Formats: sequence, C-alpha cells, structure tokens
Amino acid sequence: MNILIVEDEDLAVKKLKKTLFSIDETANVVGEADSIKSTVSWLENNPSPDLILMDIELADGQSFEIFNHVQVKSPVIFITSYDEYALKAFKVNSVDYLLKPVQKEDLQSALEKYKQMKKVYAAEKETSSLSIDALVKELQQKLQTKDYRKRFLVKHGQKLVSVEVDEIAYFFSDGLLRGKKESGFFQMFLMI
Repeated sequence: MNILIVEDEDLAVKKLKKTLFSIDETANVVGEADSIKSTVSWLENNPSPDLILMDIELADGQSFEIFNHVQVKSPVIFITSYDEYALKAFKVNSVDYLLKPVQKEDLQSALEKYKQMKKVYAAEKETSSLSIDALVKELQQKLQTKDYRKRFLVKHGQKLVSVEVDEIAYFFSDGLLRGKKESGFFQMFLMI
C-alpha cells in the first residue's frame, strides 16, 4: 500500500511512520509533504497514492485548501489535534478522522476500514465490468448475421429442382389470395 504523509511536524511524521510500520510492514511511504504548496506539487507530479495520511493544520493553512487546488483521487485519513473539523473532513475523501496523539489501535482500525472499503469497491467494479461484458456479448450475439437459406426447392414440371440463392434474381407472385384455394401463379426469375 503506497502512502503519502502530509504533516508539518517532523516528530509527528516519525511517530506516525513508526506506528504505521508496526501495524503493516508492507506499507510503503512514497512521499512526505509539509505544506499545502508542497502537497499540491507532489500530487501534480506523482501517481496518486493508495492512501493519504493528512494533518489538517499545516504551516501555510488548513489542508482542506489542497482540495481546491488539485483533484485528490486518493482516500484520506485525517490526523489532527482538533475535533471541530470532522464534519468538513467527511465532505472530502475522508476514510477516518483520528485525533493526536495517534493511538496504534485507532490507526489500525482506520487502515482496516480503508482495506474493507477498497475490497467493496473492487468487487463492485468487477461486478459492473462483468455486467458490461455480458451485455456486450449479448449485443454481439444479437447483431451477428443470421443464417439464411442458401438454396430453394422449386417445382419444375413434375420434378423438384434445387436452386442456389445466388442464381435467383427475384421472386414474383400474382393471384394468390389468403384463405381461398384459388390458383395463381408464382414465378422465380433466375439470373443467367
């Protein structure tokens, strides 16, 4: 799991990384940013991380400003000393809202929540792509050319003659009435 840490206090970054690695040794911190400006720059110049651990109060303002400058595609776990921003945090990509000092159990719970959400969205995406695949397959079957006759049996005198479709120019019918046993004639014109 690739993680971006947005935190302006070096000691807080070290503690957060230590706690993170004690929970998940496979976690990969792909970047660190300490301000709105550096975070925007990092997000514009790097692939989106799987998850962002983000402090709200940064040296150059509140991290909510980041969302006004760049499209944040990653889910975010907000980490802050203030509880008054929780509602605002959940209006953006928030998975969880943790208060400092971050407890190992709280971070572990937030990471589990993120992983569960990821599984659900992945399953939905897979189901929807399967549905789309099924729909495409059904449309292809309906649009496939139908098998038409390749030959007709035609009465010629007392015999039945097999005639290939590409030898027929058109069919013509005259004098046939529905429901009545009137004689009429039917002709098939052959291409020569």
